Amino acid sequence: MRPESRSMRESILAAAVQLFAQYGYHAAPLRDIARIAGIQAASIYHHYPSKQALLVEIMETHMLRLNASLEHILKENDDPLQRLHAAIANHIRLHTTYKEEFFIIDTEMRALEDEHRPYILSLRDKYEALLQELLQDGMEREIFRRSDVKIASYAIIAMCTEVATWFRPNGRLSVQQVNTIYRQFITEGLLLPPGVAAPMPDETAHLL
Repeated sequence: MRPESRSMRESILAAAVQLFAQYGYHAAPLRDIARIAGIQAASIYHHYPSKQALLVEIMETHMLRLNASLEHILKENDDPLQRLHAAIANHIRLHTTYKEEFFIIDTEMRALEDEHRPYILSLRDKYEALLQELLQDGMEREIFRRSDVKIASYAIIAMCTEVATWFRPNGRLSVQQVNTIYRQFITEGLLLPPGVAAPMPDETAHLL
């Protein structure tokens, strides 16, 4: 693909992100996306076959980025606590850096057509499974207290995702300061206190 073609695709995609986030997928006409990108509406079809293709690319690109970064954390770190801290920081960093893109992922799953929904949902499921793997490992090694792994993963994802709804780059706290606060909350909730024995097997964490 020629550089100028890549640039035009990026312009179209950026316009789609802006309008999908501002008005919602169904309320964002292709002609308005084209207008913001600086091209004729018909020219979009030289780059994307449909508005749905734009939505799928936005979701796929950023879910793959989220998954790849967590896979890297699991591969490069063996210590459960270091993994957890890195995972929290990574989730908050990506969701505050790409606020509009992840907002679209969180709110427009219902707009996916039937042939695309299972694939995008599988990327989300994979992220949840990776985080659950991290938590399960920490519980089995008696670093984290035993709890329901799936519920714990949902709680962490919800907490860290919510940062993007209120965080402002020029606000009172930096991303790093917010990350430190969240890391403290989550870690204190998960860490097994020193000298406390792990529960009996019938109370152990499990995957639903």
